[in-house]
Amino acid sequence: MKSHRKKSYIFLIILMFLSLVQASAYAVEVRAADRQPPAVTVSAAGTKAGFILYWNKRADVSGYEIQYSADKSFKNAKKLLITQKGASSRTIKNLKANKTYYVRMRTYVTSGSSRIYSRYSKAVSVATASSGAYLYKEGFYCEKIPAAVKKRMMGKSYRTNSHIKLSDLRYVRVLYYDYNGKIKSGELVVNRKIAKKTVKVFYELYQIKYPIQKMVLVDNYGGSDEKSMSANNTSAFNYRTISGSRSLSNHAYGMAIDLNPMVNPYVKNGRVSPANGKLYKERNVSKCRGKYKKNMIHKNDKVYKIFKKYGFTWGGDWSSPKDYQHFEARS
Repeated sequence: MKSHRKKSYIFLIILMFLSLVQASAYAVEVRAADRQPPAVTVSAAGTKAGFILYWNKRADVSGYEIQYSADKSFKNAKKLLITQKGASSRTIKNLKANKTYYVRMRTYVTSGSSRIYSRYSKAVSVATASSGAYLYKEGFYCEKIPAAVKKRMMGKSYRTNSHIKLSDLRYVRVLYYDYNGKIKSGELVVNRKIAKKTVKVFYELYQIKYPIQKMVLVDNYGGSDEKSMSANNTSAFNYRTISGSRSLSNHAYGMAIDLNPMVNPYVKNGRVSPANGKLYKERNVSKCRGKYKKNMIHKNDKVYKIFKKYGFTWGGDWSSPKDYQHFEARS
């Protein structure tokens, strides 16, 4: 009987010990989670043989870890450790041309001899430029329309016609600062005759940190000019007619660019397009009540002069309509 009681006591002691160990391990895990460093957001821009990754640098971390792969699930991913906590970009080189890569990042803080990692950022995809691309600066290039881009365009911004061929167009990638001051990678399709000029224009806009809210192909909006403008999306090629006309627009030839169209709307006989750009019909900054009035384009400002330098004319100079978003070039 005594032996049975003794065994029971021993069993209870063991159970208590295991419970304490488990509770201690849980406490350590909670403390580690409490110390888990903050995550970051990333964006990437393709180059001729790689890409540039950008992130919001943090002073409260020890460093960063980049992970990238040609596989969406990050199979056989490569890792790169960055020990400079003040870094905010890194160029990855020696990759394959004309290929899509997937990239993500996590931060870490050191604790003794170990590292505590944050969760991974949301993964972003980035396409490297083709080997025949014209590279002006890292992140600024143009190339023939890639197969993946052609697939996006067909039946939306592009339809087979007798006026413009896909071979007459070029795909442009540039960097820009968004409305939150973050560096993003933008895309445009323009005529091959102005492709290099367009790359240079946007490089200069990037240099002066002119804010652009969004820059994706109009195909992301089903080829709808109105939807693209309402999203304040900067765009170029779209095989369409001039508003209220049967004549083809210069956009149909890839010879025109619309910059921040909600903030710089099209105005004719009191009608404003896009409709949500109505506040920006008033072009006097001191009178305009629009949130982004400081981003409006005006004659002889820096934006105007950059476009003019490369041979573009501005729709804001027209007597009627006033097309404040519109810059076009003549062949």
